[in-house]
Amino acid sequence: MDRVFDIAIIGGGPAGYNAAASAAKAGKNVVLFEKSELGGVCLNVGCIPTKALLFSAKVLDYTSHADKYGIECQGGSANVAKLFARKTKIVKKLTGAVGLKLRNSGVTVVKAQACLNGKTQGLFRIDSQEQDYYAANVLLCSGSETVIPPIPGLKEGLGSYVLTSDMALNLNSIPQEIAIIGGGVIGMEFASFFCSMGAKVTVIEMAQQILPGFDNELTDYLQKAYAKKGITFMLDTKVTAVSAQGINYSSQQETDGFLKTPLCLVSVGRRPNASAL
Repeated sequence: MDRVFDIAIIGGGPAGYNAAASAAKAGKNVVLFEKSELGGVCLNVGCIPTKALLFSAKVLDYTSHADKYGIECQGGSANVAKLFARKTKIVKKLTGAVGLKLRNSGVTVVKAQACLNGKTQGLFRIDSQEQDYYAANVLLCSGSETVIPPIPGLKEGLGSYVLTSDMALNLNSIPQEIAIIGGGVIGMEFASFFCSMGAKVTVIEMAQQILPGFDNELTDYLQKAYAKKGITFMLDTKVTAVSAQGINYSSQQETDGFLKTPLCLVSVGRRPNASAL
């Protein structure tokens, strides 16, 4: 039986690659499957690229009130191409380091989708790239994917008038106007970024406050700060349909409201990426 391992790890994010390197260091024969890029959500489409963009936005914000700190500055402008190129460079540097770590640890990396397919002779069988791999143990570290709620027009508009957070990290230009569906952590980060870049931003949230589940004192402070920055909030509001013309919604004030906007970003959360396992 070929391609037999002590441990098979599905997913090359922080959980997967660290577990793989530790297991290999302990003398285990390890194979790691990653269908996309090493580093997972965090390094590729999550914390790292988002924070890189937010730091650029923060620098731009400082130029508008640098005089408060005794710095004479005429105000800055964003070079979008350079801004996103910097983000990409940071991501590639870190994901490259992950690949080097795995190679140096002796981990076998398979860049392909993996699917569990029962057991053979007491070993887990994993199908990938039309080949079979076998392992005594399996560790599932498949990460998460963006939730696309069943709102009419939302799924149909992906890539045109609807963006996910993944898509928003690879824009070629900053939109003049954008509506963000979801006022959670991801939604508020992108709201802050786009606002700093000069876009007109509206956040639509079903709950009565942004960042549901967080401390009320914190969310109240942040909402006031973001509103002062120029972000518009539509709280306790449910999106009922999305189209290229805008967003239909319902609230206590309007049962059949409409927000005209050319672009929206859906950020209502993430779910386990386990459907193909």
